[in-house]
Amino acid sequence: MRFRMLWSLSLVAALLTAAAAPAAATETSPSPSPAPSVAAETPTPSAAAETPPPSPSPEFEAYLAAGSVASFRNDDIITDKKMYDGGAMSADQVQDFLVKNTPQCASTNCIDIRSFSASPAQPANNDCTAVPAGYTKASAMIAASGKACGVSQKALLALIQKESSVVLSNDPSNASYDQATGYGCPDTSSCDPAYKGFFLQVYNAARQLKDYRTDPRFPVGTPTSIDYSPNSGCGAATITLRTVATAALYSYTPYQPNDAAKVTGSDGNRCSSIGNLNFWFVYTDWFGFPHIDVDRIQGDDRFEGAVAISKKAYPDGAKTVYLATGTGYADALSAGPAAVAAHGPLLLTTPDALPDEVRAEIVRLEPSKVVIVGGTNAVSGAVQQQVSKLTNSVKRIDGADRFAVSRGLAAYAFPGGASGAYVATGLNFPDALSASGAGGALGRPVILVNGGASSIDSATAATLKSLEVSTVAIAGGPNTVSAGVASSLDALPGVSVKRLAGDDRYETALAVNDDAYGTSDRVFLATGVNFPDALAGSAYAGALGAPLLVVPQNCVPADVKASFRSFSNTKVTLLGGPVSLEDGVASLTTC
Repeated sequence: MRFRMLWSLSLVAALLTAAAAPAAATETSPSPSPAPSVAAETPTPSAAAETPPPSPSPEFEAYLAAGSVASFRNDDIITDKKMYDGGAMSADQVQDFLVKNTPQCASTNCIDIRSFSASPAQPANNDCTAVPAGYTKASAMIAASGKACGVSQKALLALIQKESSVVLSNDPSNASYDQATGYGCPDTSSCDPAYKGFFLQVYNAARQLKDYRTDPRFPVGTPTSIDYSPNSGCGAATITLRTVATAALYSYTPYQPNDAAKVTGSDGNRCSSIGNLNFWFVYTDWFGFPHIDVDRIQGDDRFEGAVAISKKAYPDGAKTVYLATGTGYADALSAGPAAVAAHGPLLLTTPDALPDEVRAEIVRLEPSKVVIVGGTNAVSGAVQQQVSKLTNSVKRIDGADRFAVSRGLAAYAFPGGASGAYVATGLNFPDALSASGAGGALGRPVILVNGGASSIDSATAATLKSLEVSTVAIAGGPNTVSAGVASSLDALPGVSVKRLAGDDRYETALAVNDDAYGTSDRVFLATGVNFPDALAGSAYAGALGAPLLVVPQNCVPADVKASFRSFSNTKVTLLGGPVSLEDGVASLTTC
């Protein structure tokens, strides 16, 4: 019940690049012709087939390689949340999207300006609520169909573009609108005239996708064989579909892309059926990764943010709570692994008074012990007195400086020793924060050093010896932890040393987490320009065994997005509100 499209990835890239170009540049460009059905091994010649599509720009190629094609998963195309969200876009939002993305029109037929015949009413059924008659704009038809059937308008837009290309066309044909979603257009015969017309195409596609939610043709969570192509002899591969929504897409277009189809700039081969890859590709370019759900943990300030993380991580309470100042990072950089080792959260306080929301969270958690990190300049005696009224035991880990506090935390939190440890500079926060979550997950302390020194000090050497550490991972390059420090660590008896570093704090965070983790269902993102969100979040990330990566405030580096493939995560959790991580991070926009 669908019209299958065989677009090369290079053509899709060219179309998307053209749509993003200035209008004047698109006026003389030929409008894309509908692609031939993949059922025919020798496609009927078309404009797209006769003239090779323009090559994507180098910038777009880089985007594909780093953030897009490399992240496609045959078994996980779109999450259920993103497919079955009938309120994803209003009619006005769909219209604004069409106006923004449709090229300057060469006729009055473009999707953002065309007036269709009034849509017929649709009665309520098992899949959809009733839809009234009278819609004449594409945006209203898309919005109403999605809302009635509980299918995302974003998914419908991507499906329309995948099947008929009308969104990115500056002169779409009436025939393209008549089979806009390929509904009722089988591979082996012409389209059913009962579903002719843009509204009926969109509505019935939405209804069908909803029906596949309750009655999928392919099972979820069970290995199943899916063909590469209808072409004889092309074979199949067994995959385990991870979401109902992905199963629905395969029910709609029952072929998975082969390896040749996923080569950037390639046209694939005779066995390449890439309709589902095109859906994912278009959705990704317009709305961000469809296969990753993004959520956010936040509060009105850093103290409430830490409380929100604590509530998420420990809904049933915790026996131990770590408490550090939220106005500086020095003492608390090593507290994340310590909190994970104690199976408790890391909360933040002002130096002179315990915030009300933090007091309430300690009461909710009902800990038998609160561990205060740092001396009285960081967390005052007055705060300690307030805390002592809320729990049976209060322990303070302090020292002459941040390095001594770090060593004290390592000794206190890991009394039985540790096979490995992270060493990071205590003169700045990003590298130590990246190591903190990983250290918590692996049961390794984070020990702070003076990164600019010529060697480690005797106290650090003694701490590593007492912990019986055999491997040391240095978080950061030689500009943050000197070559002399690295050499002196390597000279310690029985200790092997490796350095985990990149060109900047973001690449270093990725190197630390790539080394620490295999796969993880979730990845945490925190701002790399401030410390509180990642400080509190490191304990949660470490407890879940999930990578914590730092990113700029309004985008996600391409390498970080590419890492989602190796982590195989389906979720990204933002630590902090929109002031810390803006909309560009929430939409996983590439830097």
